[in-house]
Amino acid sequence: MNFLELQVTLSFCVIFLLRMLGMFMILPVLSKYGMYLDGANKFLIGFSMGTYGIAQIIFQIPFGMLSDKYGRKEMILIGLFIFFLGNFISANVHSIWGLIIGRFLQGSGAISGVCMAFLTDLIREKHHIKSIAAIGISFAVSFLIAIVSGPLIVKFFGFFSIFWISSFASIMCIIIFYFLIPYSKKITLKKNNTYYSYNEVFQFIFEKNNFRSYLGIFFLHFLLMINFMMIPNQFELSGLSLNDHWKVYLSTILISFFILSLFISYCKYKYILENIIEICIFLIFFSEVIFLVIQNNLLFLIISLQIFFISFNFLEVFLPSYLSKKSLNNYKGSIMSIYSTSQFLGISFGGILGGWLYSVFNFSQMFLFQIFIIILWFLFSVICKK
Repeated sequence: MNFLELQVTLSFCVIFLLRMLGMFMILPVLSKYGMYLDGANKFLIGFSMGTYGIAQIIFQIPFGMLSDKYGRKEMILIGLFIFFLGNFISANVHSIWGLIIGRFLQGSGAISGVCMAFLTDLIREKHHIKSIAAIGISFAVSFLIAIVSGPLIVKFFGFFSIFWISSFASIMCIIIFYFLIPYSKKITLKKNNTYYSYNEVFQFIFEKNNFRSYLGIFFLHFLLMINFMMIPNQFELSGLSLNDHWKVYLSTILISFFILSLFISYCKYKYILENIIEICIFLIFFSEVIFLVIQNNLLFLIISLQIFFISFNFLEVFLPSYLSKKSLNNYKGSIMSIYSTSQFLGISFGGILGGWLYSVFNFSQMFLFQIFIIILWFLFSVICKK
């Protein structure tokens, strides 16, 4: 990468890290401390957690389409400001409905797809995978910092301190983005010389190779949500204390990113690169089989989780990278926002359906259900690839 590409990549990494830090910090504490809010109950606590994803689903595509018409930088700045408003409201309310409104506003700044489109506008195609991988690492670092620090911050500074920290982080994101991220010449030329055709973008959306990416990110996060309803309990049944779970997550995530970086740097086998999605789906299938067959052996649970994280991180990098290569320049914001919407749909469906199934099925039946979903995913992927 040249200096500008490094600057853009690192700036986006910091922005994603700071923006997601506050979102992740609330996860391990909201179910406990949220009950002290006025009018709170378990259902509304769950709704306050899920309303962020609902807002993301609603606003991802509109933000992407508007970015194609009016420019990426303008829409990202608007999204970051809306995210700041959501944090500010959440920090100043003491009722569960106020928190729900704040969380919905946080999600309404749905700029993930626009950011990924803007990144591919500013970075040369041969460096797309490196940039996306770096952002993936920033997500993992943000998650790890948040899971460890969230409970400590609430313990020493109070529940609402998380939202004040997130508000400050939002302001930092706006400053970094405004001063360090340049405007894209591609978007400037597009705004002056082209028009936005909805018929053309819809034809492109439903082209089967692109639909393969949408299905892939949906199934990937659908399985992630279901797995993390079950894996913590499996760890505890295997003798691993809840306070030590973060150590397993830290080590497996770091190892998976190390393997990913080596693969990106040294893999030159065309067959593997062309079939990387199907290979990763098979590895996820293999990890779920281990979960099913050996449920209470801690070592095998960690090995299975490691295989899952390796496959997960590979797909997080290669699915959007493949899509961005195929996207029409005029509609890249729309395409990447639809991709992000598919991701949040997977999270929402995985959480809702997984929670219901978990109340009806036992562990073995849950893993069998996931194996069935993975087989469907593999068949869809192969069919859409042809």
